[in-house]
Amino acid sequence: MNFSDFHSVETYLNSLINYEHTFPLGGARERLKLEPSLQAAARLDLGLRLPRAVHVAGTKGKGSTVAFLEALLAGQARVLSFTSPHIVHVKERVRCNGEVLSDELWQKGVACIADELSREPPVQLTYFETVFVFYLWAARELSTEAHVVEVGLGGRWDATNILQDTLAVITTVDFDHTEILGTTLEAIAGDKAGIIKPRRPLVIGRQAEEALRTILRAADEQHAAPVMVFGADFWWTGEGTGHFRYEDSTLHAEGLTLSALGRHQRDNAAAAVCAARHLFAKLTAEEIRARLALCIIPGRQQILAGRPEVLVDVAHNPISFRALAETLRERFAGRRILAVVGMMKDKDARASLSAIRPFVSELLAVESNSPRARPAQEICEEAEALGMNARCVLVRDEAFAALHSAGDHDLGLVTGSFYLVGDYLLWRQRAGIA
Repeated sequence: MNFSDFHSVETYLNSLINYEHTFPLGGARERLKLEPSLQAAARLDLGLRLPRAVHVAGTKGKGSTVAFLEALLAGQARVLSFTSPHIVHVKERVRCNGEVLSDELWQKGVACIADELSREPPVQLTYFETVFVFYLWAARELSTEAHVVEVGLGGRWDATNILQDTLAVITTVDFDHTEILGTTLEAIAGDKAGIIKPRRPLVIGRQAEEALRTILRAADEQHAAPVMVFGADFWWTGEGTGHFRYEDSTLHAEGLTLSALGRHQRDNAAAAVCAARHLFAKLTAEEIRARLALCIIPGRQQILAGRPEVLVDVAHNPISFRALAETLRERFAGRRILAVVGMMKDKDARASLSAIRPFVSELLAVESNSPRARPAQEICEEAEALGMNARCVLVRDEAFAALHSAGDHDLGLVTGSFYLVGDYLLWRQRAGIA
């Protein structure tokens, strides 16, 4: 198969089954197995034991932890990262030292995958699986020296779990995708702990007791070693919005700062530092300080300059909305906030909106650009039931324009899904707003 430009690559990818759009509403859990990805890797002779490979699962903070790891490791090696979903463009999902790969590399790699998998007997992959197999192909093509991979959903049955001999990182576990992963914290944590590999290292981020017990039990069953637990083996100190300090048994790194807002990002950064130091023990406090300070994480409580300022956040479940609320309380108390919110049908809108209710002056409910989107009217009704000043806006661009018009607000907020934040950032580009 020949792809003459990147648009043809996108057309091919978009022709594949995409459970990110239809699952869990239209997909079947039994389809999410490892066999298709294993078959594809075998057919293409792709290695599953990548050098210095870190596998990141969790409910909250996976993408941020990957970004911090990418920044920390890039000073030591050429690092290839894999994340999902993307905010604006699919090329965001595979990066080398923080940079997207060239169109030509995508064209060559996806053509190779499509040709090989079309041979008899054909191997059928989903959108997500195909991009992940491309990641494995790129690792071989570029001979990268370190690798960071974010789980798509859950852990045990995620396509990325075909990787072997990885250092596992499990960020904070909370309730999300309960119709898939289970309705108890124990069940959800158990699924995510499925990425733990036998006799390999494990970094455990901040957890509730029930989740921590489950993860430690899985670690014991796999004879994982060493097991590094937030609060016991590594931690951070320093309240407020200024500097903080990372500590473990052999390193005290003072004066750390993050461009990413939110105290929860310090949890993610600490887990990333712990994992990075396990891979590169000579990583110094000075390097950690410099690399974390420069790490920009698009769409994660990101402030965009202007009048008014706009805060964009891909918060999409109750735990991430609670983290957003903490930032609104600590950094933006007293500001008049106009929020544009669009969410998915399978998310708990009532619990999510209740977290930010005390801080939002007016809410514009919109429908995100996804087949899984919750109707704007439903979001508006949930907000009104909480006593929020809300109204439904049927045209997203009109809601985005309202953020930048003269009004009774001095901070704009765009939140509720990756899709909505991506749409806003594209609208902002088209509108010529820096």
